Order: sequence, then structure tokens, then C-alpha cells
Amino acid sequence: MLDWLTLKTDISNLSDFTRERLRASQSRILCIDPDGAVVWEKSGRKSVRSDSHQITMEMGGDLILYGSPARVGLDRVDNVFGSGDPIECATRMINFVSEVEGVDLPDFRLWDCTRMDVTHNYHLGDKANVLTALEMLRHVEGGRYQVQTSAETVYWSKKSTRRTGKAYCKGAHMEYMAKRGRAFLTSEEMAAVQGLLRLELTLKRHFFKRTIECKWWELSQRDLEMEHERYFGELVGKVEINEMTDMREACVQASENLGWTPGQGRAAYMSWNCIQAVGYMVWRSDTPKATFYRHRKILREAGLSFADFRARNVVPIRRRRIVLGQPVRSWAELRKVA
Repeated sequence: MLDWLTLKTDISNLSDFTRERLRASQSRILCIDPDGAVVWEKSGRKSVRSDSHQITMEMGGDLILYGSPARVGLDRVDNVFGSGDPIECATRMINFVSEVEGVDLPDFRLWDCTRMDVTHNYHLGDKANVLTALEMLRHVEGGRYQVQTSAETVYWSKKSTRRTGKAYCKGAHMEYMAKRGRAFLTSEEMAAVQGLLRLELTLKRHFFKRTIECKWWELSQRDLEMEHERYFGELVGKVEINEMTDMREACVQASENLGWTPGQGRAAYMSWNCIQAVGYMVWRSDTPKATFYRHRKILREAGLSFADFRARNVVPIRRRRIVLGQPVRSWAELRKVA
């Protein structure tokens, strides 16, 4: 689902009536020098609200809308589940602001997207399992992933202008939202979401400007899900491995897939045993550089993630048989597994 959109359109795309009406409805922020002259002036942020929904609006040289499309235009007002279709979500936000403000806003094709949050929920059984998974993930980094933590949330590459990642306990988040009157769940629903681990991929402005060759609205739901799987696949892994004999066979097969010999696969498997015994950093420091990169590539091909290297074993979320391509997508699905 899409949990956040930031949309921007030039004010030249608005009618004179719409520009004046929106400007009149917004507060102004002024910078005044000691002599009383106005140095600069800009519009303040405005929360466009109905009884239960909210989108934030800013207007200067551009009109900017941002917020959660899962909280507007739907019967429910929580953002646990929602649509993954960019056009549907953007249209819902634009129509919501148009209706509340009493103006006509341009079609989604005249808007740029500068942020899009692609999220999936994974049911791990209970909150204890979610917190255990987060504890493991907070030690995961490697390649382009730089990890940071805050409370019970794990962040990756927060300063990137293309993609950033986040993992957190959805149950704790919904408790926070409920206390502030921004989510309304039954006691049964609140209990069910406690076992949800949310993995959130944020696509930022340079992703839309430099990474993709199409317009943002031409991205399908499947395209976005593949981006999500590619990003978190290196952190969580995609292959379920439950026993060491499975791991040995997986290394041999991975070596052959890469064009190397079964013997090199077995050697990589022995490196995995070494990692489990003494840890990733010791193994790396005592291994010749060429061997290190070859064995690590085989182990990655076999399905191990950066989390597995750091933890020395298979991370708990894989033991729960969670596959990135199989998230919980609706309340109906959650009720079946909770």
C-alpha cells in the first residue's frame, strides 16, 4: 500500500479563482527587519480537514499536498491497509482537497510526485516476535545501507535522496495514533496489529527524477512492490533456510548458478560455519580478499542477507516463514492469521 504521497504542481496550473481562494484561506509567515520592512513572506501550512480526514497543503510558487492517501476517501480512517495504485491514491487526495476547499484542482498528470512511501505488513505472531526482529535488524548494515535506530524503529540510509527504508512495530504506532484520536480500532483489531512488522520504503525526489524513465503515475502497483522487494531483499533475505544441510545444498547450487564449481560452493558453506563460530568481522579479517568476496557472493546468492551475517544465524522473521512477496494486505487476511 501507499502510506504517503507528496504531490506538487505549479500555481500556473491553477485558475485565478483557485489561486485567490487558496491564498485567502492560508496564514502568512513574514520576516521583518529591524526597520519594519518585510524581508520575505510565504504561506503557512494548512491542514485540510473533514470530520476525520486530513491532508496538509502549502502554497507558494507551487501548490503542495502531502499526507496519507489511506486516510482520505475511504470508509476507514486508519492507515493499516490501503491501495497501492499511485493514480487512485493521488486522485483521492486531490479530490479531497478540491471538495473541502471548494476549488477545482488539475488532473494528476499535472502534478509531480516528490515522495512516495511503499509499505507492507508482515505478521510475526505477536509483539514480542516483532520486537525481536527489530532488535536483529537494528544491527544490519552493509553495502549502501547505513543503519540508524530511534526507540523501536530502525532506519536505513535516512539521508539518501533516492530511497530510504524503515522497519517498525505497527501495533505500537497504532496505539500512538489512537491516543491522539487519529485512528479508531476495535480492541480485537488493536490486538491483531500488535503482531505486525511494517517495512516501509520511501521513494524520494531523485528516484523520480533520475532513477526511473517513466512518469510517476505510470508506475504500476507491481512495479512498486518489486522496488520494495529489491530494497528489503538484501536486508531480510528471500529464501527460507531452516537446517544446515539445506544451507550446504543451497551454497553448492548458488555456486553453480554463478558459474563456479560445487567445490567452491562447499568452501563457501564452510565459511558460513566459520561466521557462525567466530562472527562476520573476524572471518572477514582472516580471509583473503578474493576469497572473501567470492564466498560472500555465493552466500548472498544462496539467500543469506546482511542480517544473517551479523546475527550468525537465520534471522527470526525467516523462521516465522515470512516471505517479502507475501505480506498481509487487508483486515480480512489479518483476521485469518492473527
